[in-house]
Amino acid sequence: MRGLTGLSAKLYLKTIREHYPDLDHISDDVLVAHGNALCVASGQALVDQAIKTKQELELTGKEASAILGSAHGSCGRKNAFG
Repeated sequence: MRGLTGLSAKLYLKTIREHYPDLDHISDDVLVAHGNALCVASGQALVDQAIKTKQELELTGKEASAILGSAHGSCGRKNAFG
């Protein structure tokens, strides 16, 4: 399991910025920090992190799903739930 670093972080940000312009009020650093936390978590910790990300960034369910999905696709995780 890998986190979002280097090229994967750039790909993640590019995906978010291109496909989810409503998230432009969230800084790159914050998006990467939350995306990375989602990448390295599994099981219940992943669920908890998804809830934390949604609450801390004041996201809608759709926006939170976008961040989770983009992080999952960019960090090299084969199975988001373990």
